Amino acid sequence: MTETWRRTHDWGLLNRAEIRAARDAGALPVLTLGSVEQHADHLPVDTDTSSCYRVALAAAERCAEPHVLVLPPPSYGVSPHHLDWPGTISLSLATFIAVVTDVCDSLHRTGFSRMLMINGHGGNRAPLTSACAQLACRGIEVGWVQYFAPGSKDWMKQLPGGYGGVGHACAFETAFQMALRPDEVQRIAGRIDGLPARKTRPWSDDPAAGALADAGLNWAALFVDGDVGYLGDPAAATLASGQAMLESCVAGLARFFRDYAAVKLRVGAP
Repeated sequence: MTETWRRTHDWGLLNRAEIRAARDAGALPVLTLGSVEQHADHLPVDTDTSSCYRVALAAAERCAEPHVLVLPPPSYGVSPHHLDWPGTISLSLATFIAVVTDVCDSLHRTGFSRMLMINGHGGNRAPLTSACAQLACRGIEVGWVQYFAPGSKDWMKQLPGGYGGVGHACAFETAFQMALRPDEVQRIAGRIDGLPARKTRPWSDDPAAGALADAGLNWAALFVDGDVGYLGDPAAATLASGQAMLESCVAGLARFFRDYAAVKLRVGAP
């Protein structure tokens, strides 16, 4: 008889006894993180949160071992660089780090030996790196990965337009939302029609800023009032490209789950 906890990969649908059984069998808990922020006029403000969660859940369903359990996602991330626009809700740096740390602490205290955080928003990257470093030094096995990173060698070949990577409300994110929300395809297509590609960085109109970035400068990607709100080539997005890239991301992340659970990783003293 199949264990009842194997009926789903959605942590929120399980009861406490099922989660205990999943823990004892070596299940891998996964926390997805995104944002609620402006994504120009053609994408919803929950783009990062929804894309990350949907890919993680689909990848979990495709991973035979370990059994991956995807936790209910916190909606908000670190997005002060988008706060000029209505719709953006940002956590402070301290609050965000406290949230992810408390989640990992809770999982660790209840007996999960390893966990993983999956990110869908650029503003969360530095805070996640800091939080995971501190947790690992305390003896807690946790790391993080972008939801699209493990499958990037495949989806980069399928990416439309001329930007060449993931920007913001770009061809990648736009095509992804088309694939995940088929009822919204026509509305999104109508809003991206004719949008020019935007390759210049949103934090400066000075041509010299590009050279500084190439030399290694990190600067907040400030999408100020009046900005177009995107970076990349959203007009190139299509439903077909979104479906192909979604498949590549799900397949890549499913493989990553398997490999992450198996690899030996160092942590500090508990």
